[in-house]
Amino acid sequence: MALQDILAAITAEADKQIASARTEHQRALTQMREESERNLSKKKQEIAVSKQQKMDQLSAKAHTHAHAQKRNAVLAKKKELLDNVFATASKELSAVDDKEIEPLLRSCLKRIKNKGVIHPSSKHADLLKKICPSEQFRIEKPTNAKGGFLFVSDKEEQDFTFEHLMEHVVRPSHELATSKILF
Repeated sequence: MALQDILAAITAEADKQIASARTEHQRALTQMREESERNLSKKKQEIAVSKQQKMDQLSAKAHTHAHAQKRNAVLAKKKELLDNVFATASKELSAVDDKEIEPLLRSCLKRIKNKGVIHPSSKHADLLKKICPSEQFRIEKPTNAKGGFLFVSDKEEQDFTFEHLMEHVVRPSHELATSKILF
């Protein structure tokens, strides 16, 4: 029976080692599952945080874009209103009668030092013929300007039309004050 006892002892030892290996294997599987679940949970949290950050960034970007669009629309409207104000001023200036506009035209003529040709606006052709010194200026074909004149010589060209004066002289010096009054 000794052989039988030895076989039983070997079988019992083998069963014990198998049970121990299974327990160790189960413990290792449980640890791997728990670690996997922790990693998965951690990744889900990281993804959720990343998603929230991206949503916040997109929201901030959209808000900034909307604010810029609104500001640009307001600025465009203000520019349009200023354009209308100065266009109206130019139109009003061209409606002023010859007696009141004569000092302005004389002042413009005094700024010209060279001899040359004057191209008056149709509206002020007669007045300019009357006030231009003939030794310095020659009056030629009228222009389609609302008022004022163009001076042309061999060396230079100067624009004294009301449109040009309003846009390049009056507007730059008065636009800020006008916008403060309007807005």
